[in-house]
Amino acid sequence: MPRKLFVLTVSLLVGMHSFSQTGNLSGDLQTNVNLFQRDSSIGAFNTPLYDNYFTGIESWLNVNYNIAGFTAGIRIDGYLNSNLIDPNNAFTGAGIGYYYLEKEVGDLIIRGGYFYEQFGSGIVYRSYEDRGLGIDYANFGISLKYRLGENLLIKGIAGLEKNLFSLYKPTIKGLNAEGNFKISDDIRITPGATLLNRTLDQQSMDFVVATINSYDSVDRFVPQYNVYAYSGYYTITVKDFSWYLEAAGKSHEAIRSADGQLIDVPGTVLYTSLAYSIKGLGLTGQFKRTENYVLRTSPNETLLKGVLNYIPPMARQNALRLPGRYQPATQYLGELAYEVDGTYTPLKGYTLEVSYSNIRGLNNAPFWTELYGQMEVSRNKKFQYLVGAQYIFYNQQIYLSEPLPNQTAITPFTELTYRLTRKTSLRFELQYQHTDEDYGSWAFALAEYNIAPRWSFSISDMYNIDPNPEKADEKNHYYNFFAAYTKNANRFSLAYVKQVAGINCTGGVCRYEPAFSGLKFSLTSSF
Repeated sequence: MPRKLFVLTVSLLVGMHSFSQTGNLSGDLQTNVNLFQRDSSIGAFNTPLYDNYFTGIESWLNVNYNIAGFTAGIRIDGYLNSNLIDPNNAFTGAGIGYYYLEKEVGDLIIRGGYFYEQFGSGIVYRSYEDRGLGIDYANFGISLKYRLGENLLIKGIAGLEKNLFSLYKPTIKGLNAEGNFKISDDIRITPGATLLNRTLDQQSMDFVVATINSYDSVDRFVPQYNVYAYSGYYTITVKDFSWYLEAAGKSHEAIRSADGQLIDVPGTVLYTSLAYSIKGLGLTGQFKRTENYVLRTSPNETLLKGVLNYIPPMARQNALRLPGRYQPATQYLGELAYEVDGTYTPLKGYTLEVSYSNIRGLNNAPFWTELYGQMEVSRNKKFQYLVGAQYIFYNQQIYLSEPLPNQTAITPFTELTYRLTRKTSLRFELQYQHTDEDYGSWAFALAEYNIAPRWSFSISDMYNIDPNPEKADEKNHYYNFFAAYTKNANRFSLAYVKQVAGINCTGGVCRYEPAFSGLKFSLTSSF
C-alpha cells in the first residue's frame, strides 16, 4: 500500500508538470557485473557462483523529480545471483529499494518515505548506505527538520529500518537539536544534544525471551522492550584551534557478549578530537572510549545487520593496496583508542605526513597499533613522487574472531607520477609488506596510463612472495588488468581480477570478502 501511494503521488506531480510548471528531473545509474572464474589455487571455488551460476549482477537506478516546491525520488534495486549481500552465497531479488516525498514549508522540511539522516557524529543515530560493503541502513517513516531562527536546527525522525526489500519491525524515534553561535570574531561554538528510542516488537521480544530462558538461572534476566540512547556534544573553534567533544550513553538492554550470550548492561561512549591548523602545518589528536555500546534494531541481529548508529573509527584510511590491507573494525563492546595525525609543508612542493594510532581493550589488551609516515614531492610539474612506510600490530583474535597469533607487518612503498603531455600521464606503485603471519609477505606493483579525460589503463600484480605455509600452499600471483572509458556523464570499466581473501573495511565498518577470480564490469551514469 505505501508503494502504491507513492506511485500515485509521483503521478500527480508529473501531471502538475504537464499542465502547469516545468519540473527538474535528475538521476543516476550504477551497474556491476561479475563473471566468476573458478580458481582453486587461490580459494575461489566451492560456492554456488563458481560451481553453478558463474554470473552475478547488482544495479541501482535512482531518479529524483522536483516541481512546485515538492521533491520526490525513487530507486530501483536489483540483485541477480549477487554475492554482495552474502559473500559466500548468491542472492536474487529486485524491487523498489528507496522512495521519498519531500516538501519545504517555510522553515520546516517535511520528508516521508525512506531517508538517510545523522545526529551529531553518528554515535547515537546514523542511517546511511555503503554499497561497497553491501549495507543500506535507510529508515522508512517521517523525517522533520525545523530551523528555529538563524542559530538552531531541530531534527525529528520516526520509523523502521530497512532490511533489503522489507523492514525490521522494531520502531525507532529520535530527536536532535544543534546550534551554531558566534561568540566573537575568533570564537564560535556549535552545541548539540540527541535522544533516540528503540522499541522491540513482540516477535523480536519472544525470541529474546526464549534465548534467555535457555540459559542457567544465574544468567537469566528480564529483557527491556525499550532502549534509550542519548548524547551531548559541542565543537568550539578558537582561532586556529577546533575542539570536538561528545559523551553518549544508553540504557541497559540485552546485547550479545563476545561469546554470543545475551547480557543486560548499559553502554557508554566518550569521543573527542582537537585540531590545530595554520599555513603549512596541521595537527589532529583523537581519543575514544567505548563500553557495551551496541545499538541495533534488536539483540537478535548480528554482524552488519540492523545497525542504528556509527562510531567514528580511530585509524587512518589508507588508499594504497598493501598499507590498506589491514584495518581495525570498531569494537562496540569495549575499546580505548588514540590517534595523532600531522601534516607539515616545510617548503613549497614538499609535504610530510605522519600518523600514529593505538587501540586497546578496556583490560589494556593490545588490539591495534599503526605508525605511518610519508613524504610527497611535487616541485616538478612533470615528475612527482611519494615515499613512505607503515608498521602495524594487528590482533587477529579480536578482528578475525579466530585463534590466530598476533600479527605485525612492515610495509615500505613508493608512488611515482610522470606527465608525458598535458593530457597523458604514467603512474607507478611499488609496495612490499613483510609479515610472517596471515598469508605471509607480499610484493605489489602497478603501472597506470591515463589519457585525460577519456581513458585509463592499468596492470598490477599482488604476489605472495614469501607465503605462510599454514595458510598458503604456494606462491600465488593476483593479477589485475583494468581499463576505463569516460564520456560526458557515462563511465565504463572492465577488469580481470584475482583477489586474495580478506577483510574489506570502510570507516571502521568491516566485512569478510572471499577470494575472487574473474571479470568485473561497471557502468555509472548520471542525468
